[in-house]
Amino acid sequence: MSEHEVFEARCNAVAEMYQLSPRETDVLRYLAKGRNAAYIQNKLTISPHTVKSHIYSIYRKTDIHSQQSLMDFVEDYPVSVSQQSSKKK
Repeated sequence: MSEHEVFEARCNAVAEMYQLSPRETDVLRYLAKGRNAAYIQNKLTISPHTVKSHIYSIYRKTDIHSQQSLMDFVEDYPVSVSQQSSKKK
């Protein structure tokens, strides 16, 4: 698996484990890459309030309270072989 595929698998696994909505999952991907709210707003074409609401929800659901902690969490999140192979199908 490429580094990008591993990153995507980790984000998907975190989203599934913490029951993130599809849009929260989109925001999670950007947050885990170190992007700020303004960048996410422009990329996803959503309001600043909506971005902040999604970020708050992600932090609440994961019980993580800083972007750096979230980045570290996603980077270290274990991805099983079955998760990797099921995403390829």
